[in-house]
Amino acid sequence: MKAALVYSGVSANSADNQDTLVQLAEISAILKSLNIETVEVAFNDSVGEVERDLFRIKPDFVFNLVETLNGTDSLIYLVAALYEKMKIPYTGCSAISLAMLASKIHQKQMLRHAGLPTADFFDDEIDADFSDGPWIVKSDSEHASVGINSDSVVQVVAEAEQRVKQSKKEFGGEWFAERYIDGREFNLSLLPNKIGKPRVLPPAEICFVNFPEDKPKIVDYAAKWDADSEVYQATQRSFEFSASDQNLLLKLEKICHQCWQLFDLRGAARVDFRIDSDNNPWILEVNANPCLSSDAGFMVAAKKAELSPHDVIKKLLPGTILTKVLSQNV
Repeated sequence: MKAALVYSGVSANSADNQDTLVQLAEISAILKSLNIETVEVAFNDSVGEVERDLFRIKPDFVFNLVETLNGTDSLIYLVAALYEKMKIPYTGCSAISLAMLASKIHQKQMLRHAGLPTADFFDDEIDADFSDGPWIVKSDSEHASVGINSDSVVQVVAEAEQRVKQSKKEFGGEWFAERYIDGREFNLSLLPNKIGKPRVLPPAEICFVNFPEDKPKIVDYAAKWDADSEVYQATQRSFEFSASDQNLLLKLEKICHQCWQLFDLRGAARVDFRIDSDNNPWILEVNANPCLSSDAGFMVAAKKAELSPHDVIKKLLPGTILTKVLSQNV
């Protein structure tokens, strides 16, 4: 059996994109241990070139690790659409699901329409009822906290509007402002069970430990990727909760199931939350392409559920492929 591991090209040398190469090496090793031949395919700017590569390789399935295409995360649904056009089984969400999630504004609109909690937001048009801050300015399409730092949190609506415009010029793409929830932050990872329903892995809280007092408590780009930064050291993952948290955790798990259904998710996914001072949860983002490297939050949560990286990768394989893998490894 042969798998094509399709990944974002290395033309983007930022820390978040280089992390894709770590996933590539680790997942390739796991697949090889399952007696699956692996071929690496870099998805750079040419869809046609990748199509030719896949036609030549003739893989039994694709393990999809593409996180950015042509310099933006907003186009990754085109990658899944290519696999579907070629009728190649692949891991992860469908092209339609990825397209629904490609815009965070669109995500929030769908969440609102479904009655799920997400904070107020605006892009180019400000609702007259919006009061002053705090607000946080974010990219509409880019992940990994790209472009987010302590200056992204502002107190005045007009300042948020100005920063949205400034970020569009500086980084490109669409940007928006979201009501900043000053509270606890949670990440809940999801993995399909045997019948394709979501299994919610043990919840993780991002604890702000000895966090700089002059900075807003957010997981910005430095907190995610700059291991030498003060904020990186001050954002620590915890899986320990008190009895008083149990109702909140059950509520978060229920919302995760609703998000899975709303966006027709499959494969690995993650839902990020902030919790306000009244213990109300607010959805920050639904991520259909979480990092799968061994030290990332998804695999750490899986370990808490007594699942090894091998267990996780097997659960992500397309159903027909997994059946063949299990039969040939008996």
